[in-house]
Amino acid sequence: MSEAENRDASNLLLLCLFHAWEVDDVPEQYPAEVLREWKRAQLAKYESARRGWTITDADAREAVAPPDLLTAIEAIGDVVPFNPRMRSRAEAWQLAVRRGHARRVARLTPLVSSERRDSVLAWMAVLDAPIVDVPAGQVRVLVARLGAGKSEQADRWWEQGLSAAAHDPDTDIPLYFTARQIVTTLEQAVVAELGNDPARYCRIVIDDLDSVPTQKADCLLSEARQLVQVWPKVSVLATARPRIAATAEEKIDVAPWPAERGAKLVEVATGEQLSPYLRATEPDDLLTSPLTALALAHRVRTGRDTQVSRAQLLSELAPMVIQSHHIDVPDETWYDLARLAVALLERPESSTAASFSPLPRLQRLLATDLVVQDEDTLAFALPVFEHYFGAEAIRFDLVSLNEIAAASSFPQWRYALAFAVVRATAPEQETLLIKLARINPAAVFWILDETAETAERETLGGPSDEELAALIQRRAPRGAPTEPDLAIRAGLWLREAEQALLTGLGPLAESLVRHRDGNPVQWGVWLQSGYLTLARARHTAAPPDVVKLAEIRPSLADGWHRVTQFCFPTTDFGRWLLAQQELQEQLQIAIERKTLLVPRTSWLARERTYDLAAFVQDFASARRRRPIVLAELCETVGSRLESVNASQRSTWWSSAGRDVDSDDIRWLSTQLALEDSDALEAPWPDGDQPHTGKWIWQAYSPELTLTIATAIVREALVGYRQLVELNFPAFGDVMGLYSMLPVRVEGLVGRPADHDDDTSSVEMLLMLHPDPNQRNPDNPIVDLRLITPDHDRTFWEFGRSHQNSARTRFGPNPLQELQLPLHATCPATSLAYRWLARDLAAVGWLEDRHRGGT
Repeated sequence: MSEAENRDASNLLLLCLFHAWEVDDVPEQYPAEVLREWKRAQLAKYESARRGWTITDADAREAVAPPDLLTAIEAIGDVVPFNPRMRSRAEAWQLAVRRGHARRVARLTPLVSSERRDSVLAWMAVLDAPIVDVPAGQVRVLVARLGAGKSEQADRWWEQGLSAAAHDPDTDIPLYFTARQIVTTLEQAVVAELGNDPARYCRIVIDDLDSVPTQKADCLLSEARQLVQVWPKVSVLATARPRIAATAEEKIDVAPWPAERGAKLVEVATGEQLSPYLRATEPDDLLTSPLTALALAHRVRTGRDTQVSRAQLLSELAPMVIQSHHIDVPDETWYDLARLAVALLERPESSTAASFSPLPRLQRLLATDLVVQDEDTLAFALPVFEHYFGAEAIRFDLVSLNEIAAASSFPQWRYALAFAVVRATAPEQETLLIKLARINPAAVFWILDETAETAERETLGGPSDEELAALIQRRAPRGAPTEPDLAIRAGLWLREAEQALLTGLGPLAESLVRHRDGNPVQWGVWLQSGYLTLARARHTAAPPDVVKLAEIRPSLADGWHRVTQFCFPTTDFGRWLLAQQELQEQLQIAIERKTLLVPRTSWLARERTYDLAAFVQDFASARRRRPIVLAELCETVGSRLESVNASQRSTWWSSAGRDVDSDDIRWLSTQLALEDSDALEAPWPDGDQPHTGKWIWQAYSPELTLTIATAIVREALVGYRQLVELNFPAFGDVMGLYSMLPVRVEGLVGRPADHDDDTSSVEMLLMLHPDPNQRNPDNPIVDLRLITPDHDRTFWEFGRSHQNSARTRFGPNPLQELQLPLHATCPATSLAYRWLARDLAAVGWLEDRHRGGT
C-alpha cells in the first residue's frame, strides 16, 4: 500500500497520535484491508451507540439552556476546593460555637456520666472565675502543672472573644488551635482558618505547647510575638506547663482553685452532696484543679478510696474510666492505645486514623471514650490519657528508655515516665529509678518533685531496726544480695542511689563527691535507734563500698571526711531524696566557689590561677594588679602544700572573709607546673588614667572600658561552653544558653562621665543572636558599642527593639542587662558561672537561679 493510498479519504481512520505516526512511518506494515476492517468496526460501534440514545426535546432544551445563577454557583462549589472565605460570617460564628461546645464535651465525656454532663457544663458556664486579660498586640502564656485548668481558662477567654465577635463587625471570629494542629507557620494557619489576613481584632488560642517538642513550642511562641507585631489587633493566649520559654510579662501563673470550688464541682459531677467526712479528710490539693476534682468525683461515684496522692490519682484515671464505662478492651486495643501515645509523643503527624486500619480496629479505639477523631487525626481526649498510655508503652518496651529519658527527649516523656514510676511495684520503682539516674539524673529529680506527695520527708523519730530492714527488703529489686549486718545494709542501700546519680552525672561527679582511682571513696556507717552516722573517707578507695564505724562519732584523724548524722529515710523514695539533696548542695558549693572542671589552658583557668596566686601572696587586698614572681610563688605554694599533706584539711582566711582550702592549693600547685615564664601576669589590666574618683571604673578610659568589656564577654561565652561540655556533656540540649550556641553578641556599654560619683558601675546591655554560620567557637563575634553619659534612652530603645526576640527552650532571655565588673579579678569566670547557674536553675538543678555568678 502506497503512502498516497494510505492517506486517501476512503481510508480515513481516527487513531491516537502515536499509532497515526506509526502508520505513516511504516505504511507497508498496515495493508489497506487491515485499516478498512478497523474502520468498519469503528462505524459499527458508532451506529450501535446512536440507536441507544433516548434524548427528548426537553432534554435538548435543558442541555443548551443556560443554568440559573444559584445552580451555577452550587455546581462550581462542587468542584472548587473549599476556602473559609466561602462561609458567611453567621455560618463561621455558628461553626465556632459548635466547635467550642465539642471541645468541652470531649474533655468531659470520659470523666462525667452522660446524665450529669449538661449540669457540669451549665455550672462551668456561670463560673465566677475571672477571665484572663490579653491586650491587643500582646502574647500571654497560661502556665501551670498538668490538669490545673489551663485549657478551661483559655476556653473561657476564647468564648468571651466569640461573644464580642457576634456584636462587633470589626472583630474576627476567634481561633483555637492545639499546638499539634499548626503544621506550617502560625501566620499561615491563621490566614488559612480565617480566609484572610488578621487585620481586625482577633483572639487566638494555642493550647498545650507541651504536646510538641520544645524547639517547636519555642518557635510557635516566637511566631506569635512576630504575628502580634505585624497585626497589632491580634492577641494570642497559649497554654503550657512550667519551664516554658515565656517572659515575665507574658507569663500568667494559673492560680489553684479554692478547695470549696473543687468540692462544688465534685457535687455537681456526682449529683450528690459531698459528705462532711470527705470534706474534712480530702487532700486539699485534689480539689484545687478541675481535672483532679473531676477525677475525684469519678472515684466517689464508683465507691473507690479517695485518700490518694495527686500523682496516683492521675496515673489511675485511664483504667478507672474504662472500668466505669464497662468497656471490654482487648489486649490488641490496649496495645494500640500505647502505640497511639508513642506516635503523639514522638511523631504527631503519624497519629492518623489510617494508621489504625481496618475500620473495626479504629472503632474499638474510639469506643474507649479515651480517643477522639478530628477528620483523619487521632488524639486523646485528655493529655493525662496520653501520658498514661505513654507509661504503658514503657512497660511494653515499645520505646527505648535510653532514648526517651535522654535530655533532648525527656521534656516530652516526663509525665509518662512519672506515671510509669508511680504505677510500678516497689521493686520495679527502684529498678526504673536506677536506670533513669544512670541515663539522666535531672529526670529523677523532676519525677521526685512531681510525686512529692508520696515521698514526704520523715517526721521526728527514727525507725526501729525491724522497720528499717522491712523497708529495704520490700523495695529491693528481686535477687539483690543481702548483707547480714543491718548498718552496712542500710549504708549500701543509700549509696546505691547516690552512685547511680553520679554515674549519670559523668565527669561532673568528681567535682561533687571525693573519688579515688576513679570511684567514690569508701563510706563508714553507724546505725543506732533509727539514726545513721555517715562518714566519707578522705582518701580510702572502695571496695568495700561501706564499712562499719568503730564509734558513733568517728575521728577525722582516722581518715574520715564530712561526717553527718540523720534519721534514716523511711518513705518510698527517701533514699533518692537524700541523694538529691546531697548532690545539689555540693553542686551549689562548686558553683559558688567556681571550682568546676575547665581546660587547664582556658581563660577561666588563667583567671583562677592568678586569683589564687594573689591570695597566697597576700595580693588579694591590693587594688593594683601586678605580676607575681613565679619562683617566690612556687616557694610559698610549696610551703602551703606541705601543710596540706600533713593535715586532714587546711583552710586559710582573708580579712575580707575569703577562704582558700586544701583542694585549691593542690589545684594551684598543678597549674603552676604548666607555667614557663618568670612571672604570672594579671589577666586584666589596671586603669589607664589617674584614679581620682570614687569608683574603680573611673580609672579606665572609655576606649579601654570598651576593649575590656568586649574581651570579657567573649571569654565568658567560651568559658560557659567549656563548663557545659566538660561538666554536663549529656545535658547540653536543655541548657538554655548552650542550646543557642554559637551566638553573635551585639550590645551597648554605658560608661558614665568621669566626674559622675553617683554611679557605681558600668552597665552593659547584650543581645545574643544564634549564629549557625559561625565557624570558630573559641572566637565568638562580640560587637559592642560604647555609649557615653545619659545612655538611659539609648539602652531603652535598644531593649525595646529586641524585646520580642525568641527565647530558648528553658527560658533564658537573649536580651541581658549586666554590670561590667572592672573591679573583679575573675570577671569572665563570674559571667560564665552566672549564665551556668541560671541555666541549672531553669532545669531544676539549683534552687536559686540568682546565686553563683555575681
